[in-house]
Amino acid sequence: MTKVKVAKLNEVTPGKMIGLDVQGKKILLANVGGRMYAMDGVCTHMGGHLWEGSLMGMTVKCPRHGSEFDLATGKNTKKPWIPFGKAPDLRTYPTSVEGEDVMVDI
Repeated sequence: MTKVKVAKLNEVTPGKMIGLDVQGKKILLANVGGRMYAMDGVCTHMGGHLWEGSLMGMTVKCPRHGSEFDLATGKNTKKPWIPFGKAPDLRTYPTSVEGEDVMVDI
């Protein structure tokens, strides 16, 4: 794994999330209560950009069909509202804050 600077701490305030392109990967970066979380940013159901969805505590809801994912584990916790089955889980990435820099281990 490689630790990469992805944002400044003030770019992702508590309760917010952003989408990033890191080494060719679409990554979601979210701040929940001052703690940073990173996971794959594209829904495994139909490719929705998760940073365009909703952040509800530790859960991210896809804007396309409502799949929900846990930020800490990447697990799909709610299937889409259309009957195509459960979306596969997403990969999560370790994060750290060094000074004002947010780092993600890719």
